Amino acid sequence: MALPEKRASKAPDRAALARAIEDLLLASGAELDAETRVTPERVAKAFAEDLLDGYASDPVETLRSSLVPAPRKGELVIASQIDFHAMCPHHLLPYKGVAAVGYVADQWLVGFGKIAEATDALAHRLILQESLVHRLCDSVMAALSPLGAGVVITAEHGCMQVRGPMRRQSRITVEAWSGVFEKDSELRASLARRA
Repeated sequence: MALPEKRASKAPDRAALARAIEDLLLASGAELDAETRVTPERVAKAFAEDLLDGYASDPVETLRSSLVPAPRKGELVIASQIDFHAMCPHHLLPYKGVAAVGYVADQWLVGFGKIAEATDALAHRLILQESLVHRLCDSVMAALSPLGAGVVITAEHGCMQVRGPMRRQSRITVEAWSGVFEKDSELRASLARRA
């Protein structure tokens, strides 16, 4: 099992983001007029607080912060319909979707809200959906040491809908399995139908 990359948590630099957005607007041919003069600060705030704030969080530590002893080994736990948004690193366009995260408990259970927080800690970065699903699965495995984990994510991608292919109704589903989920098709089906 590959562990999620270790890196120092770092909050976005809002002043640097605002300067970069101003440069981007000017390079695009836009003028900073009455309608757009505060746009760099607004966009910097959105990126720092809503779109790329995941860099300041460690998903494994988030999950570990609310572990409780499992009353019974082998219990299947599924948190589904976890809505999220993320940013595509290829085009800097958003994508949004839902995640289903499941694990078969060994010694530990985790608070359900922490699963959503860990999802956001990874999704609120520049990350491909394929990387998001695997890193979330790896984070659950690293934090809880369950018998197995699985993650299914279905998302709508701005880069598929407003540029290039222009497929406005398209949805992409990606799955990741670890431990007992890799061998047990019933477990995979149980999680997949909740995605």
